[in-house]
Amino acid sequence: MCGIFFAKSSNEILEADFIRALKKQEWRGPDAFGYQIVDDVHLGHVRLSILDLTRSTDQPMTSKCGRYKVIYNGEVYNHFEIRQRLNLKCETDCDTETIVEGFAAIGQDIFAMLDGMFALVIYDLKQRDWWVVRDRFGIKPLFIANNDKGVFLSSETISIRELVDCTVSKESLDEWSLIRRPMPGKTFFNEIDEVLPGTILKNGIVVDVLTIEGMPEESSIDQGTVEQLLADSVKFHELSDVTNVCLLSGGIDSSLITKLSSAQKTYTVGLTAHNEIAEAKETAGLLGKTIESLTLSEEELTDVWKHLIMLRGEPLSVPNEGMIYAICKQMRDDEKVVLTGEGADELFFGYDRIFREFSQNQDDFSLAQFFDLYAYAPKERCTKRLEEYLLALKSGKTPIKFLEDFFYQVHLTGLLRRMDTASMAASKEARVPFVSYRLINYLYRKNAIDKIDNNFSKLPLRKMCENLGLNGPINRKKIGFSSTFSTHNSRFEEYEKFREFNLEVLKW
Repeated sequence: MCGIFFAKSSNEILEADFIRALKKQEWRGPDAFGYQIVDDVHLGHVRLSILDLTRSTDQPMTSKCGRYKVIYNGEVYNHFEIRQRLNLKCETDCDTETIVEGFAAIGQDIFAMLDGMFALVIYDLKQRDWWVVRDRFGIKPLFIANNDKGVFLSSETISIRELVDCTVSKESLDEWSLIRRPMPGKTFFNEIDEVLPGTILKNGIVVDVLTIEGMPEESSIDQGTVEQLLADSVKFHELSDVTNVCLLSGGIDSSLITKLSSAQKTYTVGLTAHNEIAEAKETAGLLGKTIESLTLSEEELTDVWKHLIMLRGEPLSVPNEGMIYAICKQMRDDEKVVLTGEGADELFFGYDRIFREFSQNQDDFSLAQFFDLYAYAPKERCTKRLEEYLLALKSGKTPIKFLEDFFYQVHLTGLLRRMDTASMAASKEARVPFVSYRLINYLYRKNAIDKIDNNFSKLPLRKMCENLGLNGPINRKKIGFSSTFSTHNSRFEEYEKFREFNLEVLKW
């Protein structure tokens, strides 16, 4: 896991200026700093060393044929399988080499073979073409500015903003207040866009999109298949040459990941007056894992918020981003990979109220009805472009199909951005075994009644807990790493205070 920065400009970019911009995201990769100029292209990389820790795997990396260079952020968990399938002759154990040698062998077809989280740029020194790709679910961030001065791509907007004059988008701020992020494809800045998940670009033009294939629609879920896919995914996600640990709350999702993982150490965090630390310790004891805990006061959490806001130079999306950063910061230096339960609520319809309502409703619905159940601000904050996006997303779909797509395309990618930034700010690589292509491909469009009923959500995961003897998480009220200061405030009031804090720090 790392940070990348690419610039191709008709105007000369001074080396010192590019390096200064790249260093704005040096916290994403403190282990190595790489920079090259080729033709009119600048390639920058900051590395958090996870696989093959030798300097030979630093980036930018060049293919053995000498034609292609790559800068890459992420992990590809099936890269050894790809080497065998394509008969690639590699000299390291690093997935970066698998990607660039795979591209040299079969071109952009390699991208569909990648199973993992990734955002990368490949440059062809012979044809002077460049390719960009982001993973299907947007686990790794990627942003682009394309103007008359050139093209700039980065893992963080703050690097782009060092070289491109940017203005704050009022539309994005309105969307942030409503759905806790700018709408897909947008950022907080008018001049910078988000590269959408799954997008493949060649020379700045979309040439393909990696999608979810899906199994036969509305078929039943097989419990054994789900359990095997999740177990396989956890094993895949443990690929590393450093120490792996787990984030553990008192809930179902992180308990399952911890149970299936070979990691022996867990971490948990909570506010002094509102946490699940005792429950997490109980689960860790049951699983025979060690656990470290951290409690934060409200003042300590707001100090963390301020640090993260200033680091990124833009608002945070979710208050508990500060909790995740604080506990990742407590981990040892060699504990670089942390497995989390992110994504289970989206896959298994864990947001009970809205998923139950939409799964039982076969009639048409209005966006106002949707916002009443989901939004974090009055629905009047909805921008025209967000309204058009949502109307297009719901066109021709039943309520539950719309909601499933919304949570994959909008909600989940926002939470993954939170997890990425919070962990990377502490120089840790957060991995999300639930957000697995094979698992999501199996579960997508499966019968809603197999995921949620009148009493409970995440039915397959509850059953899996029963099968594994994890009865505690099933019966607890969900708290997770909650950053709620007052249980008396509505979600509108709580989030409004959080937004005001962000804007005050940024002086926007």
